[in-house]
Amino acid sequence: MLALAVALLATVILSPETVAAQDDYTVWASVIFSRTGERTPEVLGYIPTTLTSLGAQQAYESGAFFRSRYISSVSIIDGIDSAPLQGLSAESIDSVQLYIAALDEQYTVASAQAFVQGLYPPFTLNSSAASMLDPTSVLANGTYVEYPLEGYQYAQVHAFGALDSEFPFLGGSLDCPAFDVSAVGYTSTSEFAATEASSKSTYQTIGAPLLSAVLEDEDTWDYYNAYAIYDYVNYQRAHNASFAALLSEPEYIDPSSNISYFDVLKWYADQQQYAQLGNLTAQNSYTTDGSDWPPAVMGSISTIAGNLLAAKMLAQLQFAIETSGEYYKLSILFGDFEPLMSFFALTGLPDLDSNFYGLPDFGSVAVFELFSNTDNSTDASFPSTDDLWVRFYFRNGTDGSDASGNFQAYPLFYRGPSQTEMTWNDFQTAMYGILLSDVGDWCTQCGAENLFCAAWNTTDGATGSMSVTTSSRARGLSPAVAGAIGGIITLAVAALLFAFAMVLGGVRFHRAQRSHRSELGGFKGGRKMASDKDLTLSKGGAVVGASVERSPDSPMTPIGHERVGSWELKEAEAEAGRQANIADAQSTRRLSFESEDHVDPFRDPVKADERV
Repeated sequence: MLALAVALLATVILSPETVAAQDDYTVWASVIFSRTGERTPEVLGYIPTTLTSLGAQQAYESGAFFRSRYISSVSIIDGIDSAPLQGLSAESIDSVQLYIAALDEQYTVASAQAFVQGLYPPFTLNSSAASMLDPTSVLANGTYVEYPLEGYQYAQVHAFGALDSEFPFLGGSLDCPAFDVSAVGYTSTSEFAATEASSKSTYQTIGAPLLSAVLEDEDTWDYYNAYAIYDYVNYQRAHNASFAALLSEPEYIDPSSNISYFDVLKWYADQQQYAQLGNLTAQNSYTTDGSDWPPAVMGSISTIAGNLLAAKMLAQLQFAIETSGEYYKLSILFGDFEPLMSFFALTGLPDLDSNFYGLPDFGSVAVFELFSNTDNSTDASFPSTDDLWVRFYFRNGTDGSDASGNFQAYPLFYRGPSQTEMTWNDFQTAMYGILLSDVGDWCTQCGAENLFCAAWNTTDGATGSMSVTTSSRARGLSPAVAGAIGGIITLAVAALLFAFAMVLGGVRFHRAQRSHRSELGGFKGGRKMASDKDLTLSKGGAVVGASVERSPDSPMTPIGHERVGSWELKEAEAEAGRQANIADAQSTRRLSFESEDHVDPFRDPVKADERV
C-alpha cells in the first residue's frame, strides 16, 4: 500500500509535466530507447525466442505514437500533444535523419521494423509527385514503380552482435562474466534468503498447475528463478485463458485482498532483477588486475548496462548538435529491459517513483528530447547550445489509460519534481558522471573475451592504457567520436596480432572440436543437445541464466543469447566451470594461438558469452 501511495503521489505531483504543450517548444533532436515488443518466453529453451504478433503490434503502436508527436502535419491518434521535430521528413524515410540500432536478435530487429512501420507507414505517390519527392521510383518512360506491400518503406537497421564493438552500448550486461558473478553473488545475501523463504509457499502453490509442463523439478519453483517464472507466466497469461483465470485469483485467503498471484510473481521478479541490475555499490570480484570501477563515474558492475546506454544516448544527441540537426534528428535504439533498469538506478528515478524499481513492460520507451523555447517556424535556425534544453520522458508499455499511454516527463539526477527541464550543459555534465564511453572499460571491467576486446585483454595489447574516455574529456571529444576512435584502434591492434601470429608463428585456422561449456548450462535455439536435460533447474550453479546453444553444423555460430536471472542452472558442473573461469581471469590474459591442426584463436569456441 505504501508503494501504491508513493506512486499515486508522484503522479499527482508530476501531472502538470506529463506532455509538453508549449507554443514555443521546438524539438531539434530526440533519442529513444525502446524495449522490444512481446516475445516468446526464454524458459521455452527449445524454441527460438521470437517476436509475437502482439509484440509487433505493440512496437507498431509505439511508432505511430511518435509519428503523431513528432510530425506536425500528422494527427493519427487523438489526445496526443504534438511536439514537431524540426525538419523531420514527414512522409518518406530519410536515412540521414533517422538512425535505428538494435541488438542482433530476431525479436529486437523485428521490433525495430514494426516500430518504423508505425512511424513511417507505406508511402504512395502519383507519378507527378514522385518525380519531385522520390525520383528513384520513376522510370525513364515516366512509369511510377511503387514499392511492394503498397509502398512499404525499408529503413536501415544497424544490428549489433557480439563481434561488434557497438554491442555493449545496447546490452552491456550481456557477455559480461563479471556481471554474471555479481548477479550470482546476490543469492548469498540475507535479502535473498529472506525473500526465498517467504515466497516458497506461493511458488509451490502455482507450480503444479502452471509450471510443471516446463519445469519438472519442484525444487526449481522458487525465488531463485523468479524472473524466468514471471517471464513464462506473463506470456501464458496473455495467450492462455486457463492461465489467466488461475493467475487472477487472490494471493491470500482474505477475500478482501485484490492482490493476485500474477501481481506477487511480478513483484518477486522486480525485486530480483533490480537487485542484480540496480546495485550502485556492487563489488567487481571477477577482475583481479587491481582495477576498480572507473573513477568519477557513478555505478558498479551491476549497472554497467545503464552506464553504456547513457553513453550511447548522449552521443546521438551530441552528433545531432555537431551537425546542427542535419544528421540523426531521431535516433531509435532497441534492446531489452536490463539497460533501462540500470539507467533508472543511475539517475535516481526509483527514489522519485517506486514504480521504477520494477520491470518495464514490453514496448516501453525512455526518451530524451533536445529542445529550445524558441520559435518553431520551419525556417528557424539551429540554436546555440546555451539555448538548448533536455527533457526526459518515460512511457511504460503501450497500454495506457489514455491515448498518450502515460507518456510522462520525469526529473533526473535527484532533482526536484518540478525540474524536468535541464540546460544542455547541465545535462551533459550529469551524463558524463554516469557513462562509460570507452569499450575498453567494458572489456576490462567485464573480463570479456569478445574479439574486439583483444587489445585490452592481452599483454600484447594496451591492457588498460587506451582510455578514450579520459582523453575525450581532456580534449573535448564526444562519446560518438571517442567510440569511433576506440573501435578503429581495437580493430587495428587485433589485426596486427593475428597477422603477427600467422606470419611468424605458422598459424593456420581449423575448426576446433566442439566442447560443451556448462558454466551457463542448458540449451536454447532450434536444436537440443544430447547432454541437456529439459529445463532442469537446481541451486548451486553458476549463473541464473539462459545459455546459448550453437549449431552442430557451425560451432562458432550461437543461436540465442545469454540472460542472467533467467532459466537454467547446472549443479557441480556449472560451479566447476565458473571457478575455472575465475581462475583463468586471475592469470595474464592472452590470445592463445595454436599452430598446425589444433588452432583455436577464440580459446573456447562454444563459450556462451560470444554471440554472433
